[in-house]
Amino acid sequence: MAPLPISIQNGHFRDHHNRILNLRGVNLSGSSKRPSNYTDLHQHPESTTFVNRPFPLIEADAHFARLEACGLSFIRFIVTWEAIEHAAPGRYDVEYLTYVRSIIEKANQYNIYVYIDPHQDVWSRWTGGDGAPLWTLEMVGFDVENLRCCEAAVCQETYGTGCSSKEVGGQNTLPKMMWPTNYFKLATATMFTLFWAGERYAPSFVVEDTKNTGSKMNIQTFLQSHYINAMAELMKYLKGLENVVGIGTMNEPSAGYINVADLSLGFGQYGATSGAGATELRYELAPTPYQGMILGEGIAQTIGEYSNGFMQHVLGRPDRQVLVDPKGRTAWKCDDDTLNNRKGCLWKQEGIWRVNPETDLPELLKPNYFANVDFGKECYLPFATKYANTMQQLRGPDRQLLIFVELPPLEFSSTPFPNISSSPTTGVPNAVNATHWYDGVTLFTRSWRPYFGLDTRTHRPVFGYSNVFNTHCSQLDDIKQLGVSKMENAPTLIGEVGIPFDMQGTNWTSFTQQLAAMDHTISCLEKNLLSYTLWCYTPDNSNKLGDLWNGEDLSVFSNDQMQGLDRSDPLYIYDGMRTAQAVIRPYAKCIAGTPLQNSFDSKKGLYVYCGIENDIKYDVPTEIFVPKYCCYNESDMQIIVSAGKFEVEEQTHHFIVKYWHDGSTREQRVEIQFVQQTKRRRTLSRRFTSNMSSSFRSMKSFAKSSRLSSSD
Repeated sequence: MAPLPISIQNGHFRDHHNRILNLRGVNLSGSSKRPSNYTDLHQHPESTTFVNRPFPLIEADAHFARLEACGLSFIRFIVTWEAIEHAAPGRYDVEYLTYVRSIIEKANQYNIYVYIDPHQDVWSRWTGGDGAPLWTLEMVGFDVENLRCCEAAVCQETYGTGCSSKEVGGQNTLPKMMWPTNYFKLATATMFTLFWAGERYAPSFVVEDTKNTGSKMNIQTFLQSHYINAMAELMKYLKGLENVVGIGTMNEPSAGYINVADLSLGFGQYGATSGAGATELRYELAPTPYQGMILGEGIAQTIGEYSNGFMQHVLGRPDRQVLVDPKGRTAWKCDDDTLNNRKGCLWKQEGIWRVNPETDLPELLKPNYFANVDFGKECYLPFATKYANTMQQLRGPDRQLLIFVELPPLEFSSTPFPNISSSPTTGVPNAVNATHWYDGVTLFTRSWRPYFGLDTRTHRPVFGYSNVFNTHCSQLDDIKQLGVSKMENAPTLIGEVGIPFDMQGTNWTSFTQQLAAMDHTISCLEKNLLSYTLWCYTPDNSNKLGDLWNGEDLSVFSNDQMQGLDRSDPLYIYDGMRTAQAVIRPYAKCIAGTPLQNSFDSKKGLYVYCGIENDIKYDVPTEIFVPKYCCYNESDMQIIVSAGKFEVEEQTHHFIVKYWHDGSTREQRVEIQFVQQTKRRRTLSRRFTSNMSSSFRSMKSFAKSSRLSSSD
């Protein structure tokens, strides 16, 4: 087998010298979730295109050069099912597939490795997120024009036409972070239930093969086969690209109704009495699964309405009850001949509920219909095995393809994380644990509170900076241990992690809160020696529109923070980077030993690598990436090493500190003190008038607040 750029062994990523790799990069990009020629949800699928997502090929050099200079050289490349197969089942967008290959070829010129992320959020754009093509919803029988009035989905484009108090009061802007509530609404929950377990829960739902063979199949087989085939088609176009090292199974999959304990009580999962999975995310109108099914048939219901306040999080009660009346409109198409006599709610047809002929009122017949199912073991794993084998066959037997595994977000799932073996028949070979992590308090409140947090495992508050830091580190360690204990010692890469930049009170000239939050987040990752890809890098981000999706703004780059620096300026390459002092940091990329510490103290300007010698005999050094953002010249670094020697190799925008351990002791240690950092900050502050300067101007208050918080 030929040398691989990245492989996995004994819980670590490794290069072809068998050195341990610490992979750091970004998700590219937030705006890739929607078409590049987006107009609205009524845009015809035939005219849709995702070409130029994440950016036009002519702009690729500038963005990849910036990412390489920042040390963010491992990319989670966002694609969607819709981008590949938007026009119709089995019709692939060749122009887009060709474009993606060209972009990834360009990334290779900048030593950037890529893994493909088949992205989705709450199933599709028509159900409030992104991912699947419109025809998947139409195949199931949904009438997307009526999803909002039936409270079956809420979208950025349709918010303002519903029955919530805010909408009735005239608000038409989707509240921040409301989109995840779609996981707990009729359309999204139905689609995921059919995708994972249609054969079990909708056995009568049979569709014709779109290849005109005359054969028929269950809707589960139809959806899964088209999804797998679409991603396989993409991999065919990427064949031979050595910088493509892997592919994900699916971004943040949802279990839908699977394992819901009682359809009349909410989305609480079978076996969960508290903590994760005991309830759903409730924001504004929150129908139970049963109420959602009734509303989908056009029948009025009184629904609980929730805010993110005391009533929900302390008392567990809605703020008020609201009448939702679709006025006879239904979420289902009832006059489409292609639906094979499936009229109205498919769950009604499966006998879960009915309209009582004597009372003319809805009646729940099977409240526990979806209960007592291990989603990970019984639904996700069989799919992942088939998916991984398909992708590996396209890669070829002589090239290892990493499979990045994700399950439902831990905050919303109580079903056990499955045991995933490396068996090609029952498991996932070459699997990577790619679970996501966010500080939920910062994400949902859009503010940085270093003294307050929430332990998502217990749903209990945490007070004091040290306790918050330790809790976040512990949460990340729990994720890391899933790879060890559940995936045969697979390595972990945190597939998504980041902070919102549109924090409350932001004036776009000072990023003090964001800088502190980002430094805290990356310090927690470094404490656990984790690889990660930040969410996200959006090339067309702006302060006004954010990442161009559901009002989110998490991009570490923005056009509005660019100062137009001349190429003669040594810092021009970083122009536009937000919270640069936290994001752009030194770290050991390739380690000839076993790492124990690989961290940067941005306040002290001190980087430390510590490790121990292992049983492998290396003839290559440990390599530490040092961005010129931290120091212009080699003389700005005071380097101290133990038991060995070092040399510094200068490249255009960074240095590589190479460290050879001499074996006289087991311990390996490198310290780099950036001795000119304070003086350099003053120079940078004079040069930049906006984002970069604010990063450095804010460091004094940042350090002060950190010291105060640390004393808690």
